[in-house]
Amino acid sequence: MKTERTKKLEQLLEMKFDKRNDFYVFECTIGWYGGEIVDCIKYNCQREISCYEIKQSKQDFHSKNHLTFIGHKNYFVMPYELYQQVEKEIPVGIGVYVAIDRLEPKEEVTYDGGFKHTKYWTELVDGLKELYCIRPARSRDLKADKEVILSSMLRSMQRDRAYALPQE
Repeated sequence: MKTERTKKLEQLLEMKFDKRNDFYVFECTIGWYGGEIVDCIKYNCQREISCYEIKQSKQDFHSKNHLTFIGHKNYFVMPYELYQQVEKEIPVGIGVYVAIDRLEPKEEVTYDGGFKHTKYWTELVDGLKELYCIRPARSRDLKADKEVILSSMLRSMQRDRAYALPQE
């Protein structure tokens, strides 16, 4: 069973996708008899595959569930509060989307040698209203055969379609 927080993170992620350019599916089993499940996988018109692992708590982040980072780009999707706790544990090259309420502009004024210096930055406010890419993913080679990935996506899309059709 998915928690309400996980469902909300899925909704926020889905809102990030371009409906005209991105083809995606949640809970995609890789391979015909695959033991790996990607929380979300996306294929776009630039022929790039991205994988997303959704983590909603520290316990979830440290769970024994396999991280299926097989795409050209791979991301964690998590609340900002969780990111602050596990930031140093995230492998190099893996991107991170954090759930926030808003970006809050800040400014700092300092005096250096009699000159006024104003520095602007943005502070993130934890919440579940939008996703913000706090760390971009590095592109890499696929870790699985592209045909296997795409056929797995099609099979999962068909599964979702079957559940959406009215039953007679």
